[in-house]
Amino acid sequence: MSSWTEAGVKNTRARNLILFGGFACVAASSVWGIFYASKSYWCLFGINLVTVSAGLAMIFLSFGNHIRFAGIIMAHALVFTVTMSSLSDVPVDALPRSVYMNMLPVSAAIFFLFNREGIYLRVILPVLSLLIFLAFSINVPQLSHFELIAPVPPSMAGVWINNITGIVATAIVAVMMQANINARRTMESDMRRGIARGEFHLHYQPQADRHGAVFGVEALLRWNHSARGNVSPMEFIPLAEETGLVIPIGDWVLRMACAQLVQWSKSPETAHLTIAVNVSAVQFRQPDFVEQVKSIVLVSGARPEGLKLELTESALAEDPDVVLERMQALRDFGIQWSLDDFGTGYSSLSSLKRFPFDQIKIDQSFIRDLLADGRNMAIVDTIIRLAQSLDLAIIAEGVETEAQLKALHAAGCPHYQGYLFGKPLPAAELDKIFLSERKAVRAFG
Repeated sequence: MSSWTEAGVKNTRARNLILFGGFACVAASSVWGIFYASKSYWCLFGINLVTVSAGLAMIFLSFGNHIRFAGIIMAHALVFTVTMSSLSDVPVDALPRSVYMNMLPVSAAIFFLFNREGIYLRVILPVLSLLIFLAFSINVPQLSHFELIAPVPPSMAGVWINNITGIVATAIVAVMMQANINARRTMESDMRRGIARGEFHLHYQPQADRHGAVFGVEALLRWNHSARGNVSPMEFIPLAEETGLVIPIGDWVLRMACAQLVQWSKSPETAHLTIAVNVSAVQFRQPDFVEQVKSIVLVSGARPEGLKLELTESALAEDPDVVLERMQALRDFGIQWSLDDFGTGYSSLSSLKRFPFDQIKIDQSFIRDLLADGRNMAIVDTIIRLAQSLDLAIIAEGVETEAQLKALHAAGCPHYQGYLFGKPLPAAELDKIFLSERKAVRAFG
């Protein structure tokens, strides 16, 4: 999955699948480990002990919301365990090999968990597990004479248990996969209806200096579902990107933001405000992106200088010349560029060198534990000094406490965004606050 910390439907099912796998590892391997120890099959006992440990790690990591890491442990632990156990499962004339049947649900689970990951987790690992399943199912002779693992005499009960376990586990994974497909289809259909019915709207979160003077806002998309109520952006935006719905939604966001700029330009209390808009990588890569943005701005009558487009590094992962051309064209038009979630990617420094950014946005993951983790403070301090040396504006997001604000100010960061300065609000509510007390932004929360 593209994001393992999101609160989406698939993430919930992924956690459930990993928890199921973790408890299955602990329960089954504990029983088999005791059995192998009683028969003095110490190599197999050690394998099952490792599997129990992996199962416990999967459970604790899942409850700690480290879903991706737990999934990686599960995938490798189960492939290892089933493979090594199958090597000891030597068939005889009356009883076939059966442990390998557990590799089938393992393969399906790996594909379900990692079908949006890199090539190793998405392709190589599930294909490898299927090849192992195939090798044992056709009884490759060399697999029946593995010197490091003593063969275990098969029993009819064991054969039945292994086959039933493999079939039931495969069915459970299949049900989860189908449920995920159904949920995605429903969500996509609901999004299409939501666009038509006007269920999407924008909230604006203030961006301010340390005194609370607001100089801009970030436009944040919200979806008020007709039946479910407010739906988390982390739940619907990834699916919107996959289905292409993020393109019309993104255009709508730009139109609404530009219309709000025009509205705010009519009042002296708000005429100075800028609006930052997140641009999806899918939207940015459209061939007509530059023309579409220019058209929206010109039709609205908004001043281009009041619009700031935020990109994450995933949007830059294509032909650098094309990216540079698009960014420069809109920058020449007057629009500013901000590099969002800075420090969380792998090519931030090269991005700053190559592309015409005006601002760096420090990711909130560094701010959250700023005072508790000295490494975060060191990273933030380095980012601030880097921005200053490159003559780039800098803003820290996720500022929630006075202590964080003081630390960031001492490090040289002049601009902030977070609940300390205001929660995201509809434009109408912001207007009331601007009119009543221009600089009392800290009363927003």
